[in-house]
Amino acid sequence: MKNNYHPKPLGIILTFLLTFGSSVFAGFVASIFISKVYWGYYFNPPELPKQVEEIDKISSITPVSSIKRNDGSRIFKIDTSNSCIKEIQSGNLDGEEDCYREQCDTEYCNYNRILISLNQKGKLPQKSGYISPDKLNNLYNYLESTELLYKPAPGYNGELIADSTNNDLYSISDGKRLNGIVVEAEDKNKQPLLFIAVKGGQVSNDHYPYYEFLFKIPKNESTPKLIANNRFFYDIAGVEGILAWQSIWIFFIVIGAILSIPMTFLLIRMKARILENKSEQLAVNSEQ
Repeated sequence: MKNNYHPKPLGIILTFLLTFGSSVFAGFVASIFISKVYWGYYFNPPELPKQVEEIDKISSITPVSSIKRNDGSRIFKIDTSNSCIKEIQSGNLDGEEDCYREQCDTEYCNYNRILISLNQKGKLPQKSGYISPDKLNNLYNYLESTELLYKPAPGYNGELIADSTNNDLYSISDGKRLNGIVVEAEDKNKQPLLFIAVKGGQVSNDHYPYYEFLFKIPKNESTPKLIANNRFFYDIAGVEGILAWQSIWIFFIVIGAILSIPMTFLLIRMKARILENKSEQLAVNSEQ
């Protein structure tokens, strides 16, 4: 039986819009999923944990960096080489300025942002001491116990690997090397709090982690309890915007628009085939 189905222009347009609209939605879901996997967030880097607003008094502010000991374990040491704590405390910096970007072009990977936030709220003392050495020695272990420190790719753990050409040993990077600040504080109820903001070395090519941990220290206990955290990533490669969720979505939209054209005609042919089969079936039934 001859197929007499002829799609109307409006039907073709509606089919294309349905196909293209579905691809736009699917591309949106895929783009934010990729962003979550790669950057650690769906749309934008997270703000400071909300619980930071409960901080009422600062006990100490300590610039730190980690070192790897001979036995392979890691501890923090006081490191003032890149610290701008005094500048923020003295008010020499503008409220939104990052005094040490370390090639990072976004405020969200600035571990000083808690100090800027506290300063804006009038809760940052003009002077502060450092955390005691006995507490400092245990901090890296606390972070590892959260199991939130990202596991770097092979060659980015600070270990020595063999060069493929001459077998010379070298290290690409150490993703477990952390540097940032430690803030001892109290809330209005005199509950001791411990805030740690640190950056890590490369965990893969040009890919760096940023962490924020907020602990509370229960009474009669020495081990902090994690109550809030942030973990996300940033790149230092010069092409960061390419992997932003918006750019990925635009790419999927373009691909979807291109593929929607043949998909539209395929769907129309499928509809025509279905109608043809129904017509043939009706003809058979009428003859019977």
